[in-house]
Amino acid sequence: MNKNIFFQTVISFIGNVHASTHSLMKDARSNEITPQQHSILEYIFFSKAVTTSQVSDCLNISLPNASRELKKLSKLELIVKETNEKDRRKTTISLSEAGQNHMLCTFERIQKVFWEQAGQLSEDEMKLIISSMNVLEKKVFF
Repeated sequence: MNKNIFFQTVISFIGNVHASTHSLMKDARSNEITPQQHSILEYIFFSKAVTTSQVSDCLNISLPNASRELKKLSKLELIVKETNEKDRRKTTISLSEAGQNHMLCTFERIQKVFWEQAGQLSEDEMKLIISSMNVLEKKVFF
């Protein structure tokens, strides 16, 4: 297969994933937080424990902006900051119980929209989709 055609197909797929993600997420976020704060919570949810630098790097925002947003999330008691006892300069950030619950509620809303959009999928179709996603994770989105 022509590698250029393959790559263009992958790029098209990624664009479709971004569009679908936007469609699923647009009404799922709580009005209590900004879209950027939601992105931070989502990143922490999937990463478990992160640093301010990792948040800044992943979301492509400046370190001061990341710090400011994390401070706001901390005031809302959605995250917990833990200082490393050996190196007090290092702080690990994770979701608080309220933050975990917040994200789980968000994912419930996303799931509802997902099934409205996806319609009925047979058992075989769901297995095929999971298998395809596993291949993508191993070979493309590693």
